[in-house]
Amino acid sequence: MKAYLIERYGGPEAMRFGDLPEPQPAKGEVLIAVKASSINAVDWKIRAGQLRLLSGSRFPRALGTDFAGVVHSLGAGVTGWAVGDEVYGMSVTALGRPGAHAERVTVPLAALRRKPAGITFEQAAALPVAGLTALHGMRLCGELAGRALFVNGATGGVGHFVVQIAKARGAHVTAACSARNAARALELGATAAIDYRARDFTREDACYDFIYDAYGHLSFNAARRVLRRGGAYVTPLGLPVVFMRSLWQNLIGRQRLLIGNVRSRPEDYAELEGLVLSKAIRPLIERVLPFAQAAEAYALCEKGGLVGKVVLRVGA
Repeated sequence: MKAYLIERYGGPEAMRFGDLPEPQPAKGEVLIAVKASSINAVDWKIRAGQLRLLSGSRFPRALGTDFAGVVHSLGAGVTGWAVGDEVYGMSVTALGRPGAHAERVTVPLAALRRKPAGITFEQAAALPVAGLTALHGMRLCGELAGRALFVNGATGGVGHFVVQIAKARGAHVTAACSARNAARALELGATAAIDYRARDFTREDACYDFIYDAYGHLSFNAARRVLRRGGAYVTPLGLPVVFMRSLWQNLIGRQRLLIGNVRSRPEDYAELEGLVLSKAIRPLIERVLPFAQAAEAYALCEKGGLVGKVVLRVGA
């Protein structure tokens, strides 16, 4: 089968189109014919070798965590599903699972969700990593109604979901993004938008109950200057050093450091689907590109400055 694969760890030059053996579902697995797959930061972090202790060194292999498609075949012991069912979900490539930037991918039964009829394959493929990450981060914050939330990277893949979820829960959202994307941040539900290139919000007078760093480059030490006592800084980066800092900070500090990385329990998916179907949130897709333009799609994502997600249309 055709796949956009990595042959070694490295930069963009380490990826190419090629052929991989046709996958076969093992016991308790389902083989998916991929229709669409989005690109997430974790994909190029794996390619760069930043997660090699978890992802292993088996090459060549496809990347791509998010997928949407149809059931192609069932492994032994799988019940409740049929060939042709429309599905979506995640293949955890950070732990060495096969990636969805391929014509077909095998996933364990627990990783599979039925695609709601009200959303397209491209929209479904944009949801799992970014949407579930945003949802978990907002859940960790607790009650949001009437509270002040600052979102750094507010129009990116994770950030645009954070803004919408927070708005749906009654928060007053200040969005940091480029001037070009400010209007989109306001459309998503932000009360105010600031140009991160022109202003350093950590040096201003306004204070916030919560700060969500969707961009991943705002340090806790900088953010805490404008974080109220008892407030929380949320990061989706669950790095060991951040985890250790959070244990100490949450034990003795006046402000909390929370790690809101992706959580994919059935109840999380159900809540996310409910928000989408009720139109409280919507996945924004900057570009949908054909599978043959995967290299261009990666380049767009790594350059940054996009609104929402970039999705590959893999199958017809």
